[in-house]
Amino acid sequence: MRSRNFLVSAALATALAACGGGATTARPAAGPSGTAVQATAPASAVEQFIGYARQSKYTEMGYLFGTARGPLAESQAPERVARRMQAIASVLRAESYALNAMVNTPGRPEARTIMVELRQGRQSRQVPFTVVQGPAGTWLVEMVDMQAAIRPRS
Repeated sequence: MRSRNFLVSAALATALAACGGGATTARPAAGPSGTAVQATAPASAVEQFIGYARQSKYTEMGYLFGTARGPLAESQAPERVARRMQAIASVLRAESYALNAMVNTPGRPEARTIMVELRQGRQSRQVPFTVVQGPAGTWLVEMVDMQAAIRPRS
C-alpha cells in the first residue's frame, strides 16, 4: 500500500511539476543546518512542507511557508515562525497523505490550490493548500485550510 501511495505521489508530482511554471536558478534559502530549502514546483512545496511537519522541523517549514514576496522565515523572528509552524504541524500529522489534485487559483495566476487527503485510521480529510510562486520561481505554501484539516470527513 505504501509503495502504491509513493508511485501515485511520484506520478502526480511529475505531472504537477510540468505545469509548475518557470523556475530559475537562484540561490535557495538555507535552513538551520545550512541545507537548501526550496521547492521548484507546487507539489514539491506541499510534499516538503508536510515532510518537515512530520519531522517537527519548524524552521525548515518556515522557509517553505510564505507569500509571493518570500518565505516567512526571512521576514519574521525565528521564535515566532517556530510557534506558528508548530501549530500548523500539529494539525497536519496523519498516518499518510496523498496529493489528489491541483488547480489554478481563480484570479491569481501566481497561485495554485492543491488538494491533499490526510488519513488517520479510518478518518480522512481533504485539505486545500494554496501555493504561490515566490522569488526566483520557487514555490511556497501560502495557506493551509486549518478548518478542513481539523474537521473529520463524515
